[in-house]
Amino acid sequence: MTRADSALVSAEWLHRNADSVVVLDASIARSVDDAGLTVFGPGHEVFRAAHIAGARFADLFAAFSDPSSTIAFTRPTIDQISVAAAELGLNPEDDIVVYDQLTGAYAARVWLVLRSFGYDGARVLDGGFARWTDRGYPVATGDSEIVGAATGVEIRDLGTPVFADLAEVRAVSDDEGSSTTLVCALRSPDYTGESGGDRPGHIPGSLSVPYPDLLNDDGTFSTERTRKALQEREIDQDAEVIVYCGGGINAAGAALAFVEAGYPQPRVFDGSLSEWRSHPDLPLVTGMRPR
Repeated sequence: MTRADSALVSAEWLHRNADSVVVLDASIARSVDDAGLTVFGPGHEVFRAAHIAGARFADLFAAFSDPSSTIAFTRPTIDQISVAAAELGLNPEDDIVVYDQLTGAYAARVWLVLRSFGYDGARVLDGGFARWTDRGYPVATGDSEIVGAATGVEIRDLGTPVFADLAEVRAVSDDEGSSTTLVCALRSPDYTGESGGDRPGHIPGSLSVPYPDLLNDDGTFSTERTRKALQEREIDQDAEVIVYCGGGINAAGAALAFVEAGYPQPRVFDGSLSEWRSHPDLPLVTGMRPR
């Protein structure tokens, strides 16, 4: 089932309506380097190997992020998204469904970027590619089908209601009495600093709500688990929230989960910890305590 007001669509709904929507594949490539570290890169080859029939490849690295930024996955400028949208044949009035071939967070990031530029018809395939293939629905290989470029498209920049910047997050973190709640969507070992790495830990004052905890075992979004996690952290349903992670990806997934659970859409700290850690003077906290 798919609610009319939902930011998610089911695989069954997409199969029935595939001819009337634009489908975007936001997959990325994941590998392990010689040091045993997980490395992420553009998902062109993942897309070519298998994708939903009729889908167009949405390059999260070069098209739906600002490739000139030193911070990975920085939200693109309006000029950059205009080029990407034109090349993919996207119009703001289109019904768009985004998916990926991992946890749904990459699709959620593209969804969030599109929504921030006035693409109100953008939604995410619940359960992603795995859900689609489990149902035995059509899969294709190779490159995207060639589509006509969209022309004369007027895009609106709604960035501030959707994203938060470093200055605002720093102000919230410094103010222990702030009415805004900071939420970290990384896994618990990343929040506590147990996973190690350069400058481990979390932003002072932030609460831990790991994105994976908001999903069902089959990878679909869980309203029940999301509400339970937020209630356990005593996050009110009308609270103003800014969510972050390592690079704004899991945070986008968490933002989508919040919305599906009936909470206001939180803003996402665009640069997340990638930007915070790049400033040596900004503190980080280890352990489970917010401060």
